[in-house]
Amino acid sequence: MRFNQTGRVVDQFYVLGNPTVPAYLMDGPVPVVFDSGLTALSLQYEADLRKILGQRSPGYLFITHSHFDHVGAAAYLKGLHPTLQIAGSARTQEILRREKAIQLIQSLNQEAIQSTTSLNGRPIYRGPFRPFDLDLTVEDGQEIQLEGDCSIQVLNTPGHTHDFMSYWIPERRILIASEAVGCDDGSGYIFSEFLVDYDAYIASLKRLGALDAQVLCLGHKLVLTGEDARAHIHSSLEHAAGYLAMVEEFLTMERGDIDRTVARVKAAEWDPKPWPKQNKSAYVLNTRSRVHTIRKRMRPVDASLI
Repeated sequence: MRFNQTGRVVDQFYVLGNPTVPAYLMDGPVPVVFDSGLTALSLQYEADLRKILGQRSPGYLFITHSHFDHVGAAAYLKGLHPTLQIAGSARTQEILRREKAIQLIQSLNQEAIQSTTSLNGRPIYRGPFRPFDLDLTVEDGQEIQLEGDCSIQVLNTPGHTHDFMSYWIPERRILIASEAVGCDDGSGYIFSEFLVDYDAYIASLKRLGALDAQVLCLGHKLVLTGEDARAHIHSSLEHAAGYLAMVEEFLTMERGDIDRTVARVKAAEWDPKPWPKQNKSAYVLNTRSRVHTIRKRMRPVDASLI
């Protein structure tokens, strides 16, 4: 199944806010939220939480990585639920204390206010992104035991970012992998999301594929179940190899020039896609990172091309 809306996916597991920039909720004796999307969608995440939990508060918020569209509502939710424990990697905490990182997160969240008005008719929060600290730092291999015979296993899955953590709920075979497994735009095209390390991204994909998840939560637009979940990771590996070959070809054609290569990639990948899609500034920023990562990786790099 390809689930592309908010609400219940399987028993006690939900998409909150907006499927394009979701947060996820696993209900139970200790409700758990995964990622906190955009600041502009804070009211929507909270409204959906209230619908499901009533006056109960979530116990944990697990952050996959420090990008603006995954941490945006964390401080807002913490303000409403003071006992909420925000968890993520030590590297995520380090990034969230950097002044330049905070400024970028604030800027991109502010820009996103305009694009979110076209997503649906629900209220938009227009306040700024507020920095926050983690209450709990997690590391690869750690297991958090929840009340009610359910656990969350922490998996370091770098490639998209260095600080990336995926979360595996083995008792329910639910995997919150976000961009660690690429992002299907809804048409079957998978955006390859290795911003910092292509080979680490591929290794992370293979590690996550070995789990045989029955519910696979992507970073944007879709939750996949059953055979669709298993097929996605195989397809993501194929798309990553194709993207690598395309960018290597563009880099050679443009004699290693990053700006001209990014423009070629954008024309081939982003421009033809209909809205809603990733906002242009964030897409170009991420594509520049991917292109730079590939240029560093090319063996050998012909010095005459640069």
